[in-house]
Amino acid sequence: MLEAIRNNKDSKLAKIILAIIIVPFALFGIDSYLSSLGTNAYVAKVNGKEISLQQYQRNFTTIREQLADPNTDPSMFDSPEFKSAVLDNLISAELVNQAINDFGFVISDQQLREYIVGMPDFQVGGMFSQDKYDEIVRYNNISPKQLEEKIRADLAGQQIRGSLKNLVSVPGEEIQPLVNLAYQKRDINLLEMYLDDYEGKIKPTETELQAFYDENTSAFIRPDQVKINFIIYSVAGLVPKTKVSDAEVREFFDANKDLYQGDQQRRAKHILFSLKSGISDEEKIQIKDKALLTLNELRKDPKLFDAKAKDLSQDPESAKRGGDLGFFSRGSMVKPFEDQVFSMEKNEISDIVETSFGYHIIMLTDIKGAEVTFDSVQAQIKGELLYGKALEEYANNAEEFNNTVYENSTDLEYAAKKYGLEIQSSEWLSLEDAKRFFNNDAFANSIFSQDSIDSKKNIAALEVSPNNLVSARVIDFRASGQESFENVKDKIKTFLVKRDSQKLIIAEGNQLVEDLRSSSKKVDWIDKLTLDRVDKQGLPDPLVNKIFQMDATTLPAYEGFFDTKGEYYVIKLNQVIDEKVEDELSVDLYRDEYEKAIKEAVQAAYIDDLRSSADIEVNTQLLN
Repeated sequence: MLEAIRNNKDSKLAKIILAIIIVPFALFGIDSYLSSLGTNAYVAKVNGKEISLQQYQRNFTTIREQLADPNTDPSMFDSPEFKSAVLDNLISAELVNQAINDFGFVISDQQLREYIVGMPDFQVGGMFSQDKYDEIVRYNNISPKQLEEKIRADLAGQQIRGSLKNLVSVPGEEIQPLVNLAYQKRDINLLEMYLDDYEGKIKPTETELQAFYDENTSAFIRPDQVKINFIIYSVAGLVPKTKVSDAEVREFFDANKDLYQGDQQRRAKHILFSLKSGISDEEKIQIKDKALLTLNELRKDPKLFDAKAKDLSQDPESAKRGGDLGFFSRGSMVKPFEDQVFSMEKNEISDIVETSFGYHIIMLTDIKGAEVTFDSVQAQIKGELLYGKALEEYANNAEEFNNTVYENSTDLEYAAKKYGLEIQSSEWLSLEDAKRFFNNDAFANSIFSQDSIDSKKNIAALEVSPNNLVSARVIDFRASGQESFENVKDKIKTFLVKRDSQKLIIAEGNQLVEDLRSSSKKVDWIDKLTLDRVDKQGLPDPLVNKIFQMDATTLPAYEGFFDTKGEYYVIKLNQVIDEKVEDELSVDLYRDEYEKAIKEAVQAAYIDDLRSSADIEVNTQLLN
């Protein structure tokens, strides 16, 4: 039915929609492990329906990539809590899918077709593109039917969520007190104590260091370690070797000028014939006929545009101004509308333009700012084309690179010479070191497999991150053993200084708070602030939460707070300022957030209810 519908492989939204089927999960040794368990391995059963290991692996990888951040501790992804959360996510999805079937929620072929055709990421110039859809299907190695069923299930799930949201209604009289509380202000003084000032006071002796080592020898076991040689075949490495001619750059610019409007702004006015959800095809045709009739009248006499907009446009705000939308830049309007405006000449009237809002007749009235010149974007375009060519070469050669590494498995020199790569060498790496360094568990596990250690042959090339293929071979191995005191003495000292300085700053901070409460101490307060939960005056969230949790029965009140960054705050609460919030926008925004929180709680409660009556079995052995 929908085999002709296609998508763009580079679309972020499309990748998120298809995330569960995009990324293959690689885990060393999984084939042999599954063989020992049998062919019907599953991580959980929900009312008899199995959740396969493959489903779990795909979901695990997708969520991990979505959460990937330079500040994220990679070890978080190995924690039992993270694995459990991934599985809970799959169990909840399966419970909802079963509820969809039980309650008879149905997405018709027509609904599915209209939804996919209307998705912006399946469109080019505001029109559905078959080529884009085909491309994403090929890229993800799935069939159109698989894509249909995935989207159909998502839409059915939206029906259930929508039904639950309709249960929530918050009366206005309940909102006002909550808004007042949310915007409550607190007048405070702060005194900050810094851990750095206390670390210099802690000076562990050699005897103390030795005693700590002797009491905690099990904490100083050196894990198995390897040294490796490795090569990286990557898009980044191919870019310097790639060539793009000036003629190619010029040709691309001429064919894609609309992508380089820069800071140019355009002013337009429009007449909107809106399409309400759920209208019939016949009603839609009648509305379009009315729009076409109006367009014909305007083509004969463009001066009628303002009057027609005031009489007919169903965009009430712009209608008051004769349809005028003012100046706007690219990215401000829905794509079909924007594409039309930025392709028009001044005073030109468009054909009928369809968007998610309805049918538009547009008139371009002014242009402000110059279009970007070729010279100003030449370097940018050349960079984009270089990267595109390098990406294409990488994709074309990835399989051959892997074959080369495999077929010449006794060393990396042949592959390095063939692809112009540098053989790099590591220091001693533990399994955890390798996971952090390459940010890929499967690669690290491959290095530490018994076969890699014993044979010292090249491991299969793995894409450790997007567009980065790595192969390696173990060149040395040393088994785990007890670290000597001398090797870990500095680490012990750093730990003891950090630990004992934290104890000291907290003890002194707590004592200062007690002295202030008993009026036996006076301090020179550093900061005097009035803050609320919105305007936090630059203070960290945990500290702000502590301030608003303080008991204001007796003022002034005093509290201490030690944060994870190594600062101890002494807080003096002087005054609580309660005011009725009259601003309608603030009340409306709070109501929206409050209702959103309630709706999410209702959905969570619904999932909990489904769980309470479900038969759920978790294969703990396989999950671990």
